Amino acid sequence: MSNKYASVILDVNIEKQLDYVIPEHLLDKIKIGSLVEIPLRGSIVTGYVHNISDNTNVKKILPINNLLQEDPLSEPLLKLANWMAEYYCCSLYKVFKCIIPSSMREELIKPKTQIFLSLTKSKKETASLCSSLKINTSQIKILHEMLKHKKGIFLKDLLEKTGVSRTPIETLISKQIIKSTEISLDSTSLVLEEDFFSTTPKVLNEEQQNCLNKINDSLEKKLFNPHLIFGITSSGKTEIYLQAIQKALDLKKNCIMLVPEISLTPQTIERFKARFKDPMAIIHHKISTKERQQAWQNIKQGKVNIVIGARSAIFSPMPNLGLIIVDEEHDNSYKQTEEAPTYHAKNIAIIRAKLENCTVVLASATPSLESYHNALNGKYVLSTLQTRAGLAALPKVTIIDMKQEKDKKQNFTLFSNVLLSGIKERFSKGEQALLFLNRRGYNSFLICKSCAKTYKCSHCDIALTFHKEPPLLICHSCGYKTAPIKICPYCKSEGSIEYKGYGTEQVERSLNVIFPNVRTLRIDRDTTTGKNSHETLFQQFRSGKADVLIGTQMIVKGLHFPSVTLVGVLNIDAALNIPDFRASENIFQLLTQVAGRAGRSSLKGEVIIQTHLADNPTILMAKEQNYPEFFKTEMENRQLFEYPPFCRLIKILFTGTNETVTLNTALDFRKELIKVLPKSCKIHPVVNSGHIKLKDYFRYQMLIRGSSTTMQKTIFTLRKKFALSSANNVKILVDVDPISTYF
Repeated sequence: MSNKYASVILDVNIEKQLDYVIPEHLLDKIKIGSLVEIPLRGSIVTGYVHNISDNTNVKKILPINNLLQEDPLSEPLLKLANWMAEYYCCSLYKVFKCIIPSSMREELIKPKTQIFLSLTKSKKETASLCSSLKINTSQIKILHEMLKHKKGIFLKDLLEKTGVSRTPIETLISKQIIKSTEISLDSTSLVLEEDFFSTTPKVLNEEQQNCLNKINDSLEKKLFNPHLIFGITSSGKTEIYLQAIQKALDLKKNCIMLVPEISLTPQTIERFKARFKDPMAIIHHKISTKERQQAWQNIKQGKVNIVIGARSAIFSPMPNLGLIIVDEEHDNSYKQTEEAPTYHAKNIAIIRAKLENCTVVLASATPSLESYHNALNGKYVLSTLQTRAGLAALPKVTIIDMKQEKDKKQNFTLFSNVLLSGIKERFSKGEQALLFLNRRGYNSFLICKSCAKTYKCSHCDIALTFHKEPPLLICHSCGYKTAPIKICPYCKSEGSIEYKGYGTEQVERSLNVIFPNVRTLRIDRDTTTGKNSHETLFQQFRSGKADVLIGTQMIVKGLHFPSVTLVGVLNIDAALNIPDFRASENIFQLLTQVAGRAGRSSLKGEVIIQTHLADNPTILMAKEQNYPEFFKTEMENRQLFEYPPFCRLIKILFTGTNETVTLNTALDFRKELIKVLPKSCKIHPVVNSGHIKLKDYFRYQMLIRGSSTTMQKTIFTLRKKFALSSANNVKILVDVDPISTYF
């Protein structure tokens, strides 16, 4: 054994790093960031080397068993992991679990292979062969089928389509008319990659060109420069991304492109593959373990120049990184909230860019208040795009007071007369409409007329939603399902249950009744469970196979449908009434984004917002798309009540199966926190979360506001102390910079 010792972050739930001696034969191979195999309590586990030193305090030290990956984790990613552990108050074990896919911490999965067949001759030569007497009927059938496929076809697909045996195929291979290749399934996308019509860079307007010049200047000087593009919807931000990426590629630099939703990924990939021939990798939660593993290896080995993906793509082990782009930077999907580390991909992008000395671009039509505040204060380079690209113009926005609509019709109604007329007009013109409602299902809750109680999930503090196809009551939190009821489970009254509220399923059915000839598509979590369902449904709508698209917020983020000239917002009132300091900001962003889906080409667009709060200032400012005025008003409120960006905010969440024990743990934690935190920090009282019970766990929380640089370190130390001394199974989650103070 050598006299070198490695401090290892174990890939098991042990927060403390353990020391191991490095064997002589691995001394030159093991480096900081290496994945190693080590003994632990009679078993073998894996871990990453965090530090190497000449001494240790451990008396009986064990040796490292084996080196699993010679190529270590890069130094910038290691530094990023250390920063995340400190900033987000969690252990390095949890940070590494977040950064490195589980598939890469295990034995590599050997990719499966398939036989791929392609023609060796031209179409003309193959066609003449088919008329030759030497080719029998089965072989002609095979060649005819293969002529339909430009690049080739898999053997299993050919057998299925033609119904022939393998013998005539093998004969054609022996005659060298067909070529047989064994390929990895992970490479199939490269073999059968869809052909895209190549696009060339568009001529930029003055605002776009000025913005691109600033980004290119940072790229050329290899400077860490955060840029914020504040551009109204359809102002041509994507074209700036594409030309900035081309500049980075010309400088032999690699790029990461983040999008907030998986629904945006197909559209982004389509645009990128039409512009770039460079190899790219796609990272999001719906790809398989093997696909993620293959992508990670390709990225790490430098086989990929562009990575596109959701928030976890920011951890891609991309060498020679030159540019990071965060599209729709305001979006809450970039924030991890359910487990530690509670990171925000936008913040991680900025820190990683700083560590790798590269350019980072944040962009949005509705930037987060924190980002715009930083830009105005000179921390970010600000570029403003106030003109829609091409012939597109901002849509006309109309607010409909649904209280007046109800009075007119003397009953509840889903659709105002103005919206129905708008849909009918677009249908007659062959244009498309988009209807937004951020609730899925048919009815959003059930209530008893006798006892006035809402029927809730037995595992969560959430009302069950009625779905008509199939008829089920479903909890949208834990997935609990049960049959519809007629008798109240609380007071046992029969026939007193009323189905209230509405979701996307009811909207679609109602619209089909009013307009039987109007073709509809619905996109929500219920219709997008398949791997490629987002892509399929959006492609159907884009190709004109539906007249109206109905959906939740996954249809409002950055999507481009040139034929959409009408957008209807059916209801956003409930979200405005949430007791959260970000409620107004979220609604302003949502309304502005959804309005931006209309009139994105030369066709004039219109937006109709249905609400019972027609005089609400946030809705009125969203109607005018007046972000500067909204920013000014909201920042005055934030400063008055001392909320971000005028302070640092931390939420501590306590969850446990016993309600009393969970509450007492939270109260005890707060008492200890008062003793150790500086007096300048404001510690809010312990309260129950917006949903006090989720998935059989009771939830209590408290907020801490302050500007002390020691806040995180103090909280982390206390959390570890409680975790070690607690035998009551109460989990403590520290959420730094929370996106919600209510839920």
